[in-house]
Amino acid sequence: MDTCVVSHLIQPVIVGSSKDIRQAVKMCCKAARENSPVLFQGEIGVGKLLMATYLHHESSRLGKPFLQVDCDFDEGIRDILSLENVETKLRFLKGGTLYFREIASLTMDEQARLHRFCLAAEVEGVRVLLGSSQNIHLLMYEKTIDAELYRYATEWEIYISPLRQRRDDIMALTAHYIREFNQRLRKSVQGLTPQAEEVFMSYRWPGNVEELRQSLMRGMILTAESFIGRRHLAESIGQGVDQFLQNPDVMPLNRMEELLLRSALSRYGTTLEGKRRAARALNISLATLYNKVKRYNVNN
Repeated sequence: MDTCVVSHLIQPVIVGSSKDIRQAVKMCCKAARENSPVLFQGEIGVGKLLMATYLHHESSRLGKPFLQVDCDFDEGIRDILSLENVETKLRFLKGGTLYFREIASLTMDEQARLHRFCLAAEVEGVRVLLGSSQNIHLLMYEKTIDAELYRYATEWEIYISPLRQRRDDIMALTAHYIREFNQRLRKSVQGLTPQAEEVFMSYRWPGNVEELRQSLMRGMILTAESFIGRRHLAESIGQGVDQFLQNPDVMPLNRMEELLLRSALSRYGTTLEGKRRAARALNISLATLYNKVKRYNVNN
C-alpha cells in the first residue's frame, strides 16, 4: 500500500534557483499561512510530493501527522472514500495534513466522493492538499473530472514546471544528489565529466527530477573514479542527443502523436492500470487516451 503517514517530517530541501522553482516556493510559503485546499500540478517526477511536504513543514501544522494517499495505486483509497466512519478515520489526523496524489486517476463517481470526503476532513480540522500530473483544466473542458471537485481543487493552485523548462536547476540538482549518494554509498565522487555534463544539459528529461536522480544513482554505482562519465549513463540518456542530431527527420504531427501513444502503451501495458499510467505520462485524460487508441487503431 502506498499510503504513508509521517508524524515528524524531515525538513524538505528544495534545490534550484530558477525563476519557476522560486515562484513555486513563494506560493507554498503563502499557502502555508492559509487553510484552503491546494492543488499541485505538474508532470510526473517534478516534485509535487516534495512541495506538499514543504508546505506542511512551513505551516503551523508542523509536528502534526502528514498522510499521503496515492489515488492511482493505493487500494486503500476505496475504503477511504466509502464515507463510513469518517470521524474515526480522521481522528488521528486532527490538526494535520492530508495529501491525495493523482486525483484525476479516479473515476467520476470516486472524484465526487473524494470531494465530499475532503469537506468532511476540513470539518475535522484537517488540511487538504491535492496533486495531479494531468492538466485538470483540460479535463474540465473534456468533462472528465467532477465539476465540484474541480472548483474545490482550483481554489489555490501551485504549478511546478518540468525540468526541461528550468535548465538552470540541472547542475544544482546534480551536485545535491551526488552529495547525498556519496554519503549513502561511502564514495567521494566530485561531479560529472565535461562530456557527461553536456549530455545532462542537452537531454530533455521526460521523467524530470526523479529521472535525473535515478540516472545519477546508476552513475554513482557504476563509476570507480572521481567523476561520472558518459559511459556510466544509461543509453537512453547518453546516446539520445546524438541519435536525435543524426536523425532530425520531420514527420507529420499526427504520426508523431501515434508513435508517442504506441511507445507509452508499450512501456506501461494495455491493462486498465497500464492505460492510466500511459495517460499520466502523456499528460492527457484516460478518456482522451481511449479516443486516440481508437483513432490510430493502436490495439491492432
